[in-house]
Amino acid sequence: MKNTILVTGGAGYIGSVAVKSLIAEGYNVVVVDNLSKGLKRLVDKKAKFYKTDLTDEKQLEKAFKENKIYAVMHFAGYKAVEESMQNPAKYSDNITGTINLLNMMIKYKVKKIIYSSSAAVYGEPKYNPIDENHPTAPVNYYGFTKLESERLMEWYSKIHRITYVALRYFNVAGDGGLNYVDPDAKNILPIIMEVVFGKREKLVIMGNDYPTRDGTCIRDYIDVTDLIRAHILALKLEKSAIINLGTSNGVSVKELVDATTKVIGKPIKVEYGPRRAGDPAELCASNEKAKQLLGWAPQKTARDMISSAYQAYKKSF
Repeated sequence: MKNTILVTGGAGYIGSVAVKSLIAEGYNVVVVDNLSKGLKRLVDKKAKFYKTDLTDEKQLEKAFKENKIYAVMHFAGYKAVEESMQNPAKYSDNITGTINLLNMMIKYKVKKIIYSSSAAVYGEPKYNPIDENHPTAPVNYYGFTKLESERLMEWYSKIHRITYVALRYFNVAGDGGLNYVDPDAKNILPIIMEVVFGKREKLVIMGNDYPTRDGTCIRDYIDVTDLIRAHILALKLEKSAIINLGTSNGVSVKELVDATTKVIGKPIKVEYGPRRAGDPAELCASNEKAKQLLGWAPQKTARDMISSAYQAYKKSF
């Protein structure tokens, strides 16, 4: 049977959308999540849930032993860039968890994994848009853990003939229909929403003197539903691959704020602060490989992402 998918981190922002979408596509879904940040209420009721930490091999094995898994979607992991530099021991669990997961796959003869990677593996961009041939040189420990996990998968692929698809995300945004409110906002759109709904007094934009069209950083924002559509397409890919997921259209921080004010119909309090260390002026993806290998193209605009996030936060505040 090729219809049971194990989703790690399936109670989180991105993983829960994957679970919902997989079930809608007719897959059986098994979720493992330690609920350190994930929310059990986000997990579709039709999924089988295990409260499990990937660093605990015995807990993890239970999910494999009790279910005939066809493939794994691996979202679980810590993801705050600044925290990774302050607490690398915690972020090393990203690597340990991946090793344990791969070992369980080998033990239970699971031959496919779709991995939630990151543009953080590239480090400072040498050129934009960034394609998959761009050098990998992470500038933070989080990016290192993502790249190291990719390398582990490559070795397991060579030794054990598993198929892996590492999907390198750029900036994921929007709501996937689950009314998700980030409990620990670190990314720009959730932070903007906290300002909109009064949880924060103002938005501090870190730097307005970058060599960009308006002086603020430019990023490639991809809608979470577009992102998950690519994961489901990747299940059908019969070879290993590393693929960028982005729109190939950069949006500056100021442009994102301006678009939000148009969506909500009122201004947002903004101040400018100094540049944040390690922030490149521009990060934008080439998505040509995703189009070629997956037949995938993004459908949502930045305005769509803002609108869905706004509606999700509106229901919670």
